[in-house]
Amino acid sequence: MIFKKTDNKGYSLIELIIVIAIIGVVSTMSLLSINVLFSAKVKADAQTFNAEIGLLKEDRYTVPSDLITGAEKPGCYKSIRLYQNTTDGRLYVQKVYYDPTSGAHYIEASENRNGSAGLKLTSYTSVTYVEQKTGATYDVKGGNDVRIVFNKDGTVHLQSSTGKYLGAGKFIFKKRNGDTVSNVYLRANGSHNVK
Repeated sequence: MIFKKTDNKGYSLIELIIVIAIIGVVSTMSLLSINVLFSAKVKADAQTFNAEIGLLKEDRYTVPSDLITGAEKPGCYKSIRLYQNTTDGRLYVQKVYYDPTSGAHYIEASENRNGSAGLKLTSYTSVTYVEQKTGATYDVKGGNDVRIVFNKDGTVHLQSSTGKYLGAGKFIFKKRNGDTVSNVYLRANGSHNVK
């Protein structure tokens, strides 16, 4: 009986290269899938924000009411506020009302989403706001919030004390890494869209 001697010392270099290449392809596909998922969530947030603007414009004739007392606030305007919550660091869209006499905004009685914090956007989203009138740019975070108020004729309300449009401009929706995903445009004449 003749025994054949085998010299099996492990994997060949070719086999190792093939395994490493397969791992690389799978890792790349996973990263691309995650990137696409994050982009889709940010785009959905932009569409949600644009829809909230549309709902506000349709509801501009309704008299707002106070969250605490429930009393109607004639002479005030329904509005929305885009802001960053200091507790969780996420962006929210909150229904508020604007009092032109004092220039202050208060939480609207109909705002019962997330304990009156507003409609929560995903944690992947950040927003930069570019004001239409002045071109001033700032990130919506910390104390930098944007409030949108419509006049009864459907135009964006001009706050007389500062001469500043409240919310007319471009809202740049970005992922956390800073890549722009979508833009929401709100013009002084009240028209708005997402691109």
